[in-house]
Amino acid sequence: MAFIKKSDLPFLGFVAAALSLRLLPRAVRFKWTQVVAKSLGQAWHRVDRSDAALTRQNMLKVLGGYLPAEKIEAAVPALYQHFALDKLLADIVPSLNRADMNRISVVEGEEHLQAVLAQGRGAILLATHFGYFSYISMLAMKLRGYPLVPVVREEMPSNPSWVYKHIVYPVRAAARPLFDIINPTGTPQHKLIETLRQNKILLIFGDVLDDEVRQLAAPNVLPAPLLGHLVSLKTGPFRLARWLNVPMIPYFVRPLAGGGFKLVFEAPLALSPDNSPSGLMADLAAYTSRFEPYLLQNPELWAHWRHELLLDLMSPVTSERAPTLEVRLPQPA
Repeated sequence: MAFIKKSDLPFLGFVAAALSLRLLPRAVRFKWTQVVAKSLGQAWHRVDRSDAALTRQNMLKVLGGYLPAEKIEAAVPALYQHFALDKLLADIVPSLNRADMNRISVVEGEEHLQAVLAQGRGAILLATHFGYFSYISMLAMKLRGYPLVPVVREEMPSNPSWVYKHIVYPVRAAARPLFDIINPTGTPQHKLIETLRQNKILLIFGDVLDDEVRQLAAPNVLPAPLLGHLVSLKTGPFRLARWLNVPMIPYFVRPLAGGGFKLVFEAPLALSPDNSPSGLMADLAAYTSRFEPYLLQNPELWAHWRHELLLDLMSPVTSERAPTLEVRLPQPA
């Protein structure tokens, strides 16, 4: 085990900032977390030049035909500021209560989630690595009384350094014990099924891009249209929803102007009656068509722009082959 790796350096900055912010009174922590995150994100963008170059390359290649170059260039440093804030907000999660959450978060489309739960079959929230997708938004749901069960991996790389394992990880995962989490590694099928049968909410990320995506064969992974490309996505959540006849609700978390965030629960997806791979591909396309407008409006909020495998998992398609997507831009928060 290496003592420290270059990839640990941004995380050490996050740890130092998080531990310092813990010394502040609760009443001002959220405000100062935003201030510190801006500086931390700027430093991250400047110091980690190779990562910033990869992010910029990915954005330009995928978004070049959709957004002006100046918006893409501005989105690159903004991405680092946003995700510095997301990481720091995760650290204050254990200190927040319902009153705090009501001050910093609002909900849109709650009627969709309530209507689905009233059916008694549970619900699958189909999330993305977009916006405030981590523990802070999970706590917002939990404190509002929703029986949330997130399906998320440990924040532990496969070959961590000593510094990451013993210094970074305890801080980064401090909020994890607050939630009834299912780790997707291994065979969690029984837990997933029991969660839904108890009329609880499974939070599953629909845009997982990892080595497993490259290794799995169809129909476990199928292509879906996104920004003139076909992106390889796992079909497991959709097959689970079909098997148990459970509604799937696309779910996004967007920042609010002036601080805070909005939980957006969209209307459930109308899943295809076709049980073939073609039907699954139609379901994936329905999901990405909901996601694409958010991504075009706030490209800096998608974590996967930093993914070294992104362009391997997204292949361009010609205009003749690209599925038609109805672009429905959400109103500014």
